[in-house]
Amino acid sequence: MADTIIEKKLKQDIHNKNLLRREIERHLGSISRWKDKLINLKSFKGQRKYADSIKRYISEIESLRASLNRMNDVVDKHIREVGKFSDSEVKEFSSQLEQKINDIEAGNESNGKDASKNKDIEEIINARAKLAELKGKANVQEKIEKAKGKKSEDIEEIERAAGKIVKLNKHLENVGGGTKSGSGDQAELFYTQELKRIARENAIYGSI
Repeated sequence: MADTIIEKKLKQDIHNKNLLRREIERHLGSISRWKDKLINLKSFKGQRKYADSIKRYISEIESLRASLNRMNDVVDKHIREVGKFSDSEVKEFSSQLEQKINDIEAGNESNGKDASKNKDIEEIINARAKLAELKGKANVQEKIEKAKGKKSEDIEEIERAAGKIVKLNKHLENVGGGTKSGSGDQAELFYTQELKRIARENAIYGSI
């Protein structure tokens, strides 16, 4: 059966929303890579350009993140209005996602693992807290403005935070293992998967 006008609009909104998420991921990935590429940067001009780029990306990430969260609210509401999704799968996934995050934050994932895993989890927790400071906090940008002759500690913290948020994304991307094959028609599978994606995005970006 062909999509209704409402469903076509919903799928376009989903597409646009996912473009926003990919743009955020691209910016975060760029910041996390810059540290490795520019760690030995000594030129004052290069440092100034670097600091300005970080500042610009922080602003762009915050703007995109706010738009993503607004669109997630809209898309989630409209999918639920259409009603073509597996509510049981979405609830099960949300429960698994919540448990995964709790395990990460409590350090339970590190049981039986090496010491580097403990450090990795600790850095993820610290990164989530650091990126939370970016929301509407002018003091971070002001500190970056004051980075005259060297890279500031704030810039380096933001680099690390961006990298760890990317890592958090990887920790959560396989939760739930996708939709169950054969459970419902294609529309149900599509919308169920999208509600799972929204739950994951809210966990990663909604709390920043």
